[in-house]
Amino acid sequence: MHVLDILIPFAQTGRIGTARVGAHLEEVTEVLGPPWARGSSTGADGLPYLYAYGCLELGTCQAHCQMIWSIVVQTDWPTMEWPSREPGRVETFPGRPTYSEVLRALSEAGCPWETYEPLTDDDQCAIRVPASGAVFVFNTEDVEEPMLCSVSVADRCPHSCG
Repeated sequence: MHVLDILIPFAQTGRIGTARVGAHLEEVTEVLGPPWARGSSTGADGLPYLYAYGCLELGTCQAHCQMIWSIVVQTDWPTMEWPSREPGRVETFPGRPTYSEVLRALSEAGCPWETYEPLTDDDQCAIRVPASGAVFVFNTEDVEEPMLCSVSVADRCPHSCG
């Protein structure tokens, strides 16, 4: 498996399996099992609100509902860990795709993108897929070719539940 096999469908749809903005954490844990790690910050009700399955991170509402409001795939690891389709197993594959690899894969998939200025500066550049809102952020500092750091989707207007 290659990281782009996960990222291109994510860019097209804004979802990874059951993980999608607006879903509840419980829907994801029913399929993937308990998160492998939890964020150190806690919400108003004392629950963590960052959950991870290897390089897949889910941000949830800080109140009790645990609705997913962001999905981030960290791609800047030499070896990425990912939940397998077999519960309890981990898949690994190389990370760190380059700018040209990502653009080629998006083009081959017929997935339009645009430069994303809010996250483009001296040491990084970003592109956005309008169809899903997926944002690809690339490190440009001290590298021959920009290298993908992360891909994310997020609810621009998180709900308030309590």
